[in-house]
Amino acid sequence: MAKTSSHFAGNYAEARQKFLDAAKGAGLKVQSHANPNKDPDGGALFTDVVLAGDPRAPNLFVGTSATHGVEGFCGSGAMVGFLREGLTEERPKDTAVLLVHALNPHGFAHLRRVTEDNVDLNRNFVDHAAHPVNRDYAEIHPLLVPADWNGPGRAKAEEGIKAYIAKNGHPAYQAAVSRGQYTHADGLFFGGKGPTWSNRTWRAILKEHGAGRKRVAALDFHTGLGPRGYGEIQFERGPSDPEYIRAQSWLGGEVTSPDDGTSTSAALTGYMALAVRDECPNAERTCLALEYGTLPIDDVLGSIRADNWLYARGKVDSSQGKGIKRDIRAAFYGDDDAWKSDIWNRAVDVYRRMLTGLSAG
Repeated sequence: MAKTSSHFAGNYAEARQKFLDAAKGAGLKVQSHANPNKDPDGGALFTDVVLAGDPRAPNLFVGTSATHGVEGFCGSGAMVGFLREGLTEERPKDTAVLLVHALNPHGFAHLRRVTEDNVDLNRNFVDHAAHPVNRDYAEIHPLLVPADWNGPGRAKAEEGIKAYIAKNGHPAYQAAVSRGQYTHADGLFFGGKGPTWSNRTWRAILKEHGAGRKRVAALDFHTGLGPRGYGEIQFERGPSDPEYIRAQSWLGGEVTSPDDGTSTSAALTGYMALAVRDECPNAERTCLALEYGTLPIDDVLGSIRADNWLYARGKVDSSQGKGIKRDIRAAFYGDDDAWKSDIWNRAVDVYRRMLTGLSAG
């Protein structure tokens, strides 16, 4: 277990260095995309990419981490392990493996789910000339971002949330909060007013490495939903979708969907797999998320609310701010050996089965 734990890092800078070192050890060239912002210590931020295999191979597996920045510890550890332990060399001859480390490096470094624009990247892939409408969010926004976090404003907001859940149910509350909204830039799960840097970078990576592929399989690593340490394989659309049916055949019927109520996730707008459709339109596509549980859902949503409030109303470098940062890290990173072992074992299993299915066609 100690070896498995060593794949994981304590912060963005350490995670990046481990990824760079692992790529070098595997004899792979790293392509780095520089984010224009800095980490909390003034250091540079990058989305780093490695390709293992023939650039002209008909099949491409793509792994992505830190779409939601603070969730990047999980995917980073898996990718470092893939490189260190030779899993990228297990690919079939007709398949290349592309690993995208820290798609949202700003969020990873600053321990935020969102980008430097306060945008949830996994809600940003929409037509920004005609945003989806989430009327339910507007009703609860004032409750999610109260005037204070440890005072009467927060207490009143909590009562309002309890009343909303009592009237509508917890699933409706989770959906209203998390499916994506495009009206409140200081709010939660904000999808943005235009494509973010990470959105544009992801599309550029897909154009470069996905063009001309016959088949593309993508796996995006996430944390925060479901039983602690369990990796739920999620698909964003319904069970009648050919992509879902194909994924189920690869993964032994373990794929979940919000459309039939089997997923811990609400149905989302603007999720990042839509870029694979846009940039690899002629490829057969199979895009999934691997979601690992950490803490109970109310604790996770509470940490997101607190972090959002901190940047909208509070002071990051205060004692209160530091406490909020510790809480959001814990909500998305199970920093213990048992959790890391669960992440690693499930990641290896899903990766291998996806490679087999991708090559089999």
